[in-house]
Amino acid sequence: MQQHTGSILSRIVALKDVSPFVLLQDAPEQTAKYVLLEFVHRNKERSPAEFRIVYLSFETPERAVKGMLGPVRNVEFVACRRMAHAAIHQKVASLISSNQKSLIVIDSLNSIRSGALASFIAPLIRPHSTLVAVLHNFPTATRYDMTKPTGSTQKSSYAPSLKTQLLYLATTIITVSPTARADIDEDEIAAGTYLVPLGAHARTCLLEFVHRRKSGRAVEGTFEFDFARHEFTYLPPRRAQSKADDGQGEALIDGLTTFNLGTTEKQRLARENVELPYLAAQEGEVLGASVGGAIVYQFEKEDDYDEEDPYEDPF
Repeated sequence: MQQHTGSILSRIVALKDVSPFVLLQDAPEQTAKYVLLEFVHRNKERSPAEFRIVYLSFETPERAVKGMLGPVRNVEFVACRRMAHAAIHQKVASLISSNQKSLIVIDSLNSIRSGALASFIAPLIRPHSTLVAVLHNFPTATRYDMTKPTGSTQKSSYAPSLKTQLLYLATTIITVSPTARADIDEDEIAAGTYLVPLGAHARTCLLEFVHRRKSGRAVEGTFEFDFARHEFTYLPPRRAQSKADDGQGEALIDGLTTFNLGTTEKQRLARENVELPYLAAQEGEVLGASVGGAIVYQFEKEDDYDEEDPYEDPF
């Protein structure tokens, strides 16, 4: 299952598996731009005659994108900040032919009003094309909170928010978070004056991956992504949780007592490698067969089993 989930993520990033709309969610302490650029990096060497990448920028300068990607042959950069939606659609249509495979990336959807989202997204989801877009998840109680509907009319207050619509439309959702959780003061969040902590926006981050198949079944997994090495490392559920909690958990207990309540890397690895019996039963590893919810009992040499006593039957 680990290899299966990991291969799906790699194939989606390389556009070998079909996912028409990929949504990247980030936070103030960890940007999703490195994951966005990984899509471009893995497809930038393809022939421009067969494949085209269109970078729709609402906040990233062209020189910054080219500085991180290096020489590219098939990337078309479009500065969209001052363009109308109709002009953006016309520009994309002029760059991509009807039968040409393509990748369309959007560095930020936060400037799109929730009422205009459907009309903006629909023309960009094309046959033989993948749309990858970033949504910045700003903390609540700020004027950039994407969990609330945007609009000035009374009718819009009953409409779904921008984030709700995007989570419904996306076929793949990747939520980006830092490897060590940063501490942002709640009072600063409420006042809308919080500062991004030092060490934020690292090139190594955690990814919560959800891919919705056509059958309706969802494939989920947690990965550690290293942009410098262009690698995705699958994290088992227990290890993923420990990575998310260790950064803040040990910081909370540090200095409270004279005892060492933290764990070393060797101790963490030993804890993660403990085989729990109920997990082995669920995976069918007991007695070499799948037993479902049945009671499994393995006799030992010290057991005194009486075949004539019906109450001695452990099953």
